[in-house]
Amino acid sequence: MSVSKYSNIELSDVRGVLIDLDDTLYVYQVNHDDALKKVHKELFSDMDYSEFSQLYRNARNTVTQRLMPQGACRSRLFAFQTVFETLGTQQPFVRAYVADALYWDSFIANMALAPAADAFLARCEALGLPVCIVSDMTAHVQIRKIEKLGLTERIAHLVTSEEVGPEKPDARMFQAGMRKLGIHRGEDAIMIGDSLDKDIIGAQAINIRAYQVSLTQEF
Repeated sequence: MSVSKYSNIELSDVRGVLIDLDDTLYVYQVNHDDALKKVHKELFSDMDYSEFSQLYRNARNTVTQRLMPQGACRSRLFAFQTVFETLGTQQPFVRAYVADALYWDSFIANMALAPAADAFLARCEALGLPVCIVSDMTAHVQIRKIEKLGLTERIAHLVTSEEVGPEKPDARMFQAGMRKLGIHRGEDAIMIGDSLDKDIIGAQAINIRAYQVSLTQEF
């Protein structure tokens, strides 16, 4: 399946839009890298960044494997707690809380809505199409992102895997979004996301027209 540009997404015969958040409305990786470097500088400066980043990556993998497919598998707090437990730190949950706050404060402070996504949402507004974000993440973090991106008045609903239970591509994620939009048939909605496996194939399985986008190809 070819990757679409936002400007080429067809909105005729659509009653509502389902859309992913991370790497679909903004670029994820640069914000993650900056946030992790901030945590390293403030809390782990006694070790090389490469050592810390690998320790963090291993912790994220451990948490994901243990808690998948619950929304909690995405928890950075649990990942940092695992890091501190691995290091034998006392009260690791307290230190993890500090690290989690530092990570997300830094991550969210530097976020910016992708221009192509901004223009697409403007098209939806002009046509009176409600938009629901469907995301594999914890709800409170995604709400903070939505606020930072200036989308609180432009997004009608939010569905997270934390709320639904399973992650995409499970049909229940898309169905939850459709219910919130008041849509009963897959044919009346579209799904937009960056992941072929999670966003596109998952939506198409229940007859939702889906578009895979790549922000790196929008510039």
